[in-house]
Amino acid sequence: MQLQIAVRKFVPRRHRGPTVWLAAASHIGDPAYYKALQQHLNSQTLVLYEGVNSGRHKRRVRGIGESQLPAPETAPSSAPAPAVSDDQPGLQSTLAESLGLVFQLDAIDYDRTNFLNSDLSIQEIAKLMGGNVETRPRAPGAPSHQAGPATPNASFNYLMQAMDGSSFLGQLMKIGVQIIGSSESLRAIAKLTFIETIGQLKGDLSAARGVPPDMQELMKVLIEARNKAVIEDLKHESREMPRSGSIAIFYGTGHMDNMERRLSQELGYRPADDLWLTAFAVDLRQTGLSPGQLQMVRNVIKWQMDQLQPAAPNDGVDRGATH
Repeated sequence: MQLQIAVRKFVPRRHRGPTVWLAAASHIGDPAYYKALQQHLNSQTLVLYEGVNSGRHKRRVRGIGESQLPAPETAPSSAPAPAVSDDQPGLQSTLAESLGLVFQLDAIDYDRTNFLNSDLSIQEIAKLMGGNVETRPRAPGAPSHQAGPATPNASFNYLMQAMDGSSFLGQLMKIGVQIIGSSESLRAIAKLTFIETIGQLKGDLSAARGVPPDMQELMKVLIEARNKAVIEDLKHESREMPRSGSIAIFYGTGHMDNMERRLSQELGYRPADDLWLTAFAVDLRQTGLSPGQLQMVRNVIKWQMDQLQPAAPNDGVDRGATH
């Protein structure tokens, strides 16, 4: 069984403008997946990529009018990669290693002249959540961005602590994923669970039912507010982009339903083509589950995901970004 994720091409309906690719990404995957994704991104005139950093991104991409050629393989750049801890691996990196995969930030080369960080800063996100985050000098073994005064949204704090990897919660979760990596069957079951879960996600996750109000608020900020910032960057860059140019929006899959709707309704774009890439696969025989047990696992995951699904918008847009 494979998790395949679409890189979807969009073109203007009736006006002139650059081609836009929604390059949906899995944050963990096979090296071959990231190699194919990197090749596609390198061929675009501009890549607007996801990456929450300590400060609002600066425009470090070359002037669009300077060259319409893809960035050369060895071109230097000062574009910052998404923030990660310098002292210890985070939860996603540990998870990737436990599953025999690689983490996106370790596999993708962000040091490209056509890459532009297009995201909110951690301070901007915290402010939208009703609080703030301070950057303080790091103590030995501390994460790259220590949290200052807590925000009123508990889910935001929990998420920061878990992804941080240095808190008790983060360490506990890392121990759990390391245990998964100790068994071939557990590793296969975990991959199967990811494939079934991600493959059944539908609609805008920020409108998911059955989640606590503070989590819904968090999802709205993490998806809608950040997507809005990307669309503003897209509008700005498109003004100077020739019709023959192309822009890729390189973000996680959870952002793409909302992003696609914004492209269609706000900018007058329509989907034109899909490029399907295999993020990772699992041999079901490695799970050690009988056919009946395998079906039971799938039914449980489907039931849980059905409880979270938002009502699909009736706008005629196909949003099947994964299968």
